[in-house]
Amino acid sequence: MKKMTLFVLFIALCLLCCCSSENPMEVPGAGLHFDGTVDGVSQKGPFLTGATVTLQELDAKSLEQTGKSFKGKIANDKGEFAVDNVDLNSPYALLVANGYFRNEVTGKKSGGTITLMAFADLSNCSHVNINLLTHLEYERIRVLLDQKKMSFVKAKNKAEQEIFLNFFNMPASEKAENLSIFEDSEGGKALLAINVLLLGNLSEPEFMERLVALSDDFARDGVWDDSLLKVKIADYACELSIWGELLEIRKNIEAWKIADVPAFEPYVNRFWTDLYGLGKCDASNVGVRKKNANETSALYGMNFVCDKDSGWVANKNEFYGGCDSCSVMRDPRDGHVYKYWNVDGVDWMASNLRFDNGDFECFFGNCDAYGYLYKSPGISIYSDGSYYNDYDPDGDPVAGICPSGWRVPVFEHLIHLDDAASKNDIKQLFSEAERNIILASGANSTSYWTADVSYTGYRRALIVNSDGYFYWSMKEKGDVFFVRCVRD
Repeated sequence: MKKMTLFVLFIALCLLCCCSSENPMEVPGAGLHFDGTVDGVSQKGPFLTGATVTLQELDAKSLEQTGKSFKGKIANDKGEFAVDNVDLNSPYALLVANGYFRNEVTGKKSGGTITLMAFADLSNCSHVNINLLTHLEYERIRVLLDQKKMSFVKAKNKAEQEIFLNFFNMPASEKAENLSIFEDSEGGKALLAINVLLLGNLSEPEFMERLVALSDDFARDGVWDDSLLKVKIADYACELSIWGELLEIRKNIEAWKIADVPAFEPYVNRFWTDLYGLGKCDASNVGVRKKNANETSALYGMNFVCDKDSGWVANKNEFYGGCDSCSVMRDPRDGHVYKYWNVDGVDWMASNLRFDNGDFECFFGNCDAYGYLYKSPGISIYSDGSYYNDYDPDGDPVAGICPSGWRVPVFEHLIHLDDAASKNDIKQLFSEAERNIILASGANSTSYWTADVSYTGYRRALIVNSDGYFYWSMKEKGDVFFVRCVRD
């Protein structure tokens, strides 16, 4: 049972204000004794059972650690924790959560541990959540206390306002330690969006490195000064939107079956559309076209149209494919984008695969421009119909080195291409620019692996000559050729 040994009036005020979303009282730390349990939820995604929470007492005047600490654990995979038998001589504490967590982007358990922190004022509430916002505000609060000589309450409120303004150009409506990614409030939606934005596709060490850099950035002046990082995250968020991957993230989180998932997507979209200078999209400007005006963006110049239902919508085919009649796909493994062309019902990649399988060579030393040369496409299909996926034995049996939903072509695909491809199809699939590259190297043709192999160690290859005509031939398996995938 929590006991506060203070003046009677102070006790009454605390009971009225506990966990209120209003600004907390400014209370003198000296003389306050806290005896009880501190609980809450620790979330990146939710921390997992077995993760630890440490509560460290802070001096009431200097906010330095006194050396007094108390241990707790995450009680379940929802991230809920409790630190029992806490005995403090100060209202201020630092909570530190460390452990594995649920990854919102992949939906899986993290492969490594992370550490998040939260400043706590226990003078009026013993329930404290630990999340990205409490972590990001920590160093900024310390700077405001040390250099600006603010009270704890004012420093914390200022840090929270600054972070929201930097992410969404809007003020914070709730205190960070009261927020949860499953809370159906504007603060909860924004918190989940920030989680998705900052995590991206980073590993745990890379994510912590990003958090350290961003925390230090905010701490200096309350402004996100690293504009290149901000735009990089905006580009990531834009691609989540235009490739439909925000829906996949939502499904991943819903699959945890913890609680309903709030509408975080508008906040993700608000972040990148602001950085691109697109402005509002509402009934007043439906149908208006604008370009991404941020010159430091990798997607600079991409066209967007204001849609009444979907907000700013990109013409990704025009941008990535270079023409409205082209189609494009994005490899979920590494984010590479490929143009593809439909030949009589069969989709063929119109550019060479650039997936790093750890065993490839680069044409003229430039893999980015020409794609990768592979010793094997990762799948071997024999004349009797048997096959072996030597790239990923546990993966899609026929995909080989190609992305999920695509496969390395077989002889039947070549026959169909020979029968159905028009001159325009060949022009789209094997461009004149690519043929000129081959000629410049001194060769008169280029070759692409298929999945067909013989028991004598040879593999069939598709060969395209300098005039754009193609044929096929058996090649030694040790040769290195390009790979073009077809949709499975």
